[in-house]
Amino acid sequence: MGMKITKITAEKYDLSLVEPFRISLGTITKANNILVQIFSDDSGDISGDRFKDNSKDDFENLVGIGEGSPTYKITGDNQEGALAFVQDIAPLLVGQELDIQAIDETLNSFVNMTGAKAAINIAIYDLIGKELSKPIFKLLGGYRKEIETDLTIGILTPQEVREKAIDAISKGFKILKIKVEGDVEQDLKRIEAISDLGVKIRLDANQGFTPKDAVKFIQKLSNFEIELIEQPVPFWDIDGLKYVKENSDIPVFADESVHLARDALKLVQEKCVDGINIKLMKCGGLSEAIKIINIAEAAGIPCMIGCMLESRVSLTAAAHLALAFKNIKYVDLDSHLFLKEDPVSGGMEIKNGKITVPDTPGLGISGIVGVT
Repeated sequence: MGMKITKITAEKYDLSLVEPFRISLGTITKANNILVQIFSDDSGDISGDRFKDNSKDDFENLVGIGEGSPTYKITGDNQEGALAFVQDIAPLLVGQELDIQAIDETLNSFVNMTGAKAAINIAIYDLIGKELSKPIFKLLGGYRKEIETDLTIGILTPQEVREKAIDAISKGFKILKIKVEGDVEQDLKRIEAISDLGVKIRLDANQGFTPKDAVKFIQKLSNFEIELIEQPVPFWDIDGLKYVKENSDIPVFADESVHLARDALKLVQEKCVDGINIKLMKCGGLSEAIKIINIAEAAGIPCMIGCMLESRVSLTAAAHLALAFKNIKYVDLDSHLFLKEDPVSGGMEIKNGKITVPDTPGLGISGIVGVT
């Protein structure tokens, strides 16, 4: 008999930003996330150190941890709903063995609530990694030990964008993702402001353009080295996305248009995109993300792994995924850098733009300030 789930808890996990972060969908000042803990029948005294590192001979504190970042404007859920979902589904999961397929089946028998599902799914993978004494990225494939991430710059004036870019470069970042809003001339000025800095540039429109304006904008980018542009048109406008892709010399990636694997399948079948940005909070966790990666790889297009406003709990889960799979070619895992405080010990690290994770069981997170 394998380990069984004995208890699931969920609590508010509120994170404040250093400064407001603006994208085309609005301005964000804080993240109202949730933190989920899943206890196993090998958890021992649950009043003890819940996050201690586990070796092969030390399984008395096996507790899985996961984070959900509900984002109403993108996923349609919020913190209160996410907490209620975890509380309601917990009785269906308690008593189950750590069989990821069976647990996923239970989770996916309910619609939506992908932030809450992601928190549970991440915690289960953390537990499985601890049970088997392996880091998650090695369990999933172990393709590499480090990968480069970009740093995102929100919608600011061209001068402010340049100042942020210079600061990012001074910290070792060599790739920048610039948010654009659908104002062709102003967006061009933002790119011009950093075009001489010698960094790779990615663009993210967050649905800000009409298809025709997106093509007009892209045609004016011929003098710049742009790696890709994300989600130029509204998420529902699949025909518009395809139109932009067919009229663009820059790779067009879907973000908000792809939540689940079936969305990815539709877009690759209709040849609408050159790549897909996966976010654990959109798809509901690592299991669904793996399905999207496989669909994209079969279609011959790469994936990016991105994030909402998350701490290093769920960012670490995403980092494990990026390290495990060859077809994740692009990484945007930087949201913890925008938080006033980093409450997480252990987990992923960024040095000179390169992400690594601990070579310890599960996620490799050893503690969270304020969590007892």
